[in-house]
Amino acid sequence: MGRITFRRLAGPGLLFVITMLFHWKLVLTNQYTWLEAGDIGSLIMPWFQFQAGEWHHWRFPMWDPNSWTGQPLFGQAQPGAAYPINWLLFWMPLKHGWLRQDVLHWFYVLVHYLAGLTCYALCRDLGRSRLASVLGGIVYSLAGYVAYTDSPQMLHGAIWAPLVFLFLFRAERGGRPLANAVLSGFFLGVTWLAGHHQMQIFLSLAVAGMWVWIVTSSQKPVARMIWLAVVAFGMTGLTSAFQTLPAAEYGRQAVRWVGTEEPQGLRETVPYSVHEQYALKPISLIGIFVAGVEHGPYDAYVGVAALTFAVLGAILAWKERQVRWLATIALCGIVFALGGNSVFHGMFYALAPLVEKARVPAAASLIFAVGLAPLAAFGLDAMRQSAGSSVRSLTVAAQWVLAGFGAVVGFGALFFYAARVPVACDRWIVTALCALLAAGLLTAWRTGSISGRGGSVAAIGLVLFELGNVTDYNLATADRKTHPYLYQMAEHFDLASYVRGQGEPARIYYDGKAIPYNIGDWYGLETFDTYAASVPGSLWQFDLSSPRVLDILGIRYYFGLTPQWPGLREVFEGRSGQKVFENPKAFPRVWAVHGGLEVADAREARATLSDEKFDARHNVFEIGQSPPKLEACDGDEVWMPHHEPNYVALRAALPCRGMVILTDSWFPGWRASVDGHPAKIEKAYGAFRGVVVEAGDHTIEMRYRPWSVYLGAAISAAAAMIALLAARERKA
Repeated sequence: MGRITFRRLAGPGLLFVITMLFHWKLVLTNQYTWLEAGDIGSLIMPWFQFQAGEWHHWRFPMWDPNSWTGQPLFGQAQPGAAYPINWLLFWMPLKHGWLRQDVLHWFYVLVHYLAGLTCYALCRDLGRSRLASVLGGIVYSLAGYVAYTDSPQMLHGAIWAPLVFLFLFRAERGGRPLANAVLSGFFLGVTWLAGHHQMQIFLSLAVAGMWVWIVTSSQKPVARMIWLAVVAFGMTGLTSAFQTLPAAEYGRQAVRWVGTEEPQGLRETVPYSVHEQYALKPISLIGIFVAGVEHGPYDAYVGVAALTFAVLGAILAWKERQVRWLATIALCGIVFALGGNSVFHGMFYALAPLVEKARVPAAASLIFAVGLAPLAAFGLDAMRQSAGSSVRSLTVAAQWVLAGFGAVVGFGALFFYAARVPVACDRWIVTALCALLAAGLLTAWRTGSISGRGGSVAAIGLVLFELGNVTDYNLATADRKTHPYLYQMAEHFDLASYVRGQGEPARIYYDGKAIPYNIGDWYGLETFDTYAASVPGSLWQFDLSSPRVLDILGIRYYFGLTPQWPGLREVFEGRSGQKVFENPKAFPRVWAVHGGLEVADAREARATLSDEKFDARHNVFEIGQSPPKLEACDGDEVWMPHHEPNYVALRAALPCRGMVILTDSWFPGWRASVDGHPAKIEKAYGAFRGVVVEAGDHTIEMRYRPWSVYLGAAISAAAAMIALLAARERKA
């Protein structure tokens, strides 16, 4: 029994050791970091820091008060609030209240290990040997989409993609098809919980295409196969509800930046020119096996050695239908990723639901990786078991192709180096060397000069050597001189301390160029002009560059080197050189009004709020309807003793009936009570929260209780239970 257990764990254990050692820069030294890449520091780390802080205060954050005038975390999707693996990160011990860099580095490595492990499981389920399956896991997790996508919300869904196809293939084979269809749909649904929609849309398209192929080509009854497909996608919808229901709710209320000059609403179509901008270029096809060609996010690079094994696997095992499927999946993925250079992408853009919302066709390189990595495992096993003239002749042909390719690339690199042409000729030398070594390895296999196991180990080593020429090659060094970004995030602590020391709630505007990260979520400050993918549409309808509007929104402080608008006065200078300017005309965060009017539409609302003649301190307007009747009087006292992400408490002492105003975003899901009795939240000024109270002293409480999150959580939990039952039934 112990020996059997050891053998089962040997492959996953070896894969873990390889993944850890491959990422030695992150977990075995403190000299490098992945946290300076792209949006990681400016957007994602602040999101994670905010959520981790809330979890350690025993609060489950659903609302982010530090972004613009407040936004739903689940609705934005990208913060990953619905993704259980992120919860494990948030629960990790903090260092003085902050996320630990070593924890984040290990988190990065373990995510890549999980991706490799699921691909290993797929390869094993397809009958591959342990070493070949390890190779498949390596190619999937240390190359291509998974290796070159740093943003967690775009990466984490890729972890589960191999399991989607594992159970889909099982369902097609006929062994407990219903249970396997349920599990395939479940893991596709889990990918949607990760926080982004892009890769998930492409993966769902690939799965749909696979089901169409199975339904139309299977010898089994068509009605039965259609039923399995319906069950699978139904399960996907149930599992993803925890994320997709809040995202759908917020999408109808928000605008998002998609690469156009102005942000767009959900009903607007993302222009195809944006898709063309974010597609792989045709030269990127060469970049699949030549290092340094068009390297960037969503790169499809796997190296010449891994590609060779994948091509050999596809040819030598073509008779197996799963191999034909995998080859087709890989080909379709890379063709789709070309975007405007592929007419097929345009067809799906025009006809398929949601594809126009996935504005980065290059992310379809994930589909290429899902298909290619198992093919590499097939190729390795085929070479280990090589016999027969056809295999030998193919091996000879591959040897000559690799040797010729290596010679051409090597001489080309030397030529460019001598001519001092600025190309990646140093890494081309490694590509050439790996091609020659791969040719030598195939020769050794063909002539019997190396054993099957020895050749497999050599193949894994060769692939790792070549991938190390690209993956982690350009990791940022963790020093202040060359990569000051993370250090800069620690240098604005005194600005935050000054604002907190004033003892009153205040909203902050800041210079996004001088402070290029979300300082609000990072330090727990209510900031306005946050770097985000979306913003509430009701807020965006106003002229947010108008000082009058900023005054009404309670922008008390500005962080920057110079004042952003007239009337600001300098009150503090931080050690970073950034200054705090106070806006003496800023409205308080809460106040009461006793007059109201109706405006016809958003255009009139925009003009009214910016109009200096409109007395917003004493009057409120609503769009398309008259505000509740109020009474005129003076002498109000309103203050805010508590302002938490999911809960706000206000106190009001009014001489007569009035509306208490809080300039936080109005959004479905917020519930109000006055002295413990339910009360309606009015959409004050067409965007913010107002609650009508009678004369006297009152306690007003607002709690965020979104039906979309609660219902979505219940549906996803039910789906998880169904998946657990399906897994038990499959093992029975």
